[in-house]
Amino acid sequence: WNTSDGTLICTLRGHDDCVNGCALSADGRLALSASLDKTCILWNTSDGKPIRTLKGHEHWVFGCALSADGKLALSIYDEHAYIIWNTFEGKQPIRKLNGHNNSVTDCVLSADGKLALSASRDKTCILWNTCDGTTIHTLRGHTHFVTGCALSADGRLALS
Repeated sequence: WNTSDGTLICTLRGHDDCVNGCALSADGRLALSASLDKTCILWNTSDGKPIRTLKGHEHWVFGCALSADGKLALSIYDEHAYIIWNTFEGKQPIRKLNGHNNSVTDCVLSADGKLALSASRDKTCILWNTCDGTTIHTLRGHTHFVTGCALSADGRLALS
């Protein structure tokens, strides 16, 4: 959609089931969609054509995130895990991350793609190092499910 006048730019067609999540690169040239068809699709927003389909999810894909430059993607594919992808290679995931004790509900990448933050129904958020897949911090103290999360562009602040 064009936000200045509300007109439709294009419709992205390619999934075989419901789309559960979407994300844009910082410059708006790339889009990522997550679907119940067990895939994510990276799109060129100027022409609406798919660039690459990210396959390898064992279950429905519930959400996704894209780094500012569009080179890294996250996809929530299972109750407790998500996948980091190199969107330009995309043949195989870089790594799968597991660490929550209940469903992952949201995920976000820092602008440089070096950090990921995941939110969960286990009442925690986990801050991850995307380069090696290690947990940096588990953010505890929520009294209910955590259904959303955000990171500042520099990765210094997290919101949940």
